Amino acid sequence: MAPADGFIEVCVLNLHAGTGRQPDRDFRIPIEVLHGQAPGKRLQQLLDAGDSSEFEHWVVIAPVLAAPVGWPDRLRLIKTVTDEFSQEGDCFCCALSTEVSAALSRLFFAVLRKEQPPVSRVFVVTASASAQPMVQALKHAPFLGQRYRFEPS
Repeated sequence: MAPADGFIEVCVLNLHAGTGRQPDRDFRIPIEVLHGQAPGKRLQQLLDAGDSSEFEHWVVIAPVLAAPVGWPDRLRLIKTVTDEFSQEGDCFCCALSTEVSAALSRLFFAVLRKEQPPVSRVFVVTASASAQPMVQALKHAPFLGQRYRFEPS
């Protein structure tokens, strides 16, 4: 294992510290893309079925217009100005330079510096018909792909 890989593994383990979650072989933080006409429906199902103590370790990244209303206060929300995944036609080159990608990078470093609590799961809300832009960003952007993993809904 190269020193850089070990450093990343330690950083990701630190992000999970305190969540009560035992990391398995894949230490990356799962990202679920909530897409389509009613992206909040899946998240609401998870909120209704989940343990409320988990919510403080969840982060939702959503465009301002689709931002959730009435969800638990402990659910962290990062608002983006636009829904770039749906506006850019789901193309690969746009997926690498979106507000969502920048928000994920900032979130990772904020948790690493202990400016924010640990993260156990990230939800990205989009009106896009596909989760492919996020899949492509995680696959081809090394910084994101080493820290986050796509989890189908």
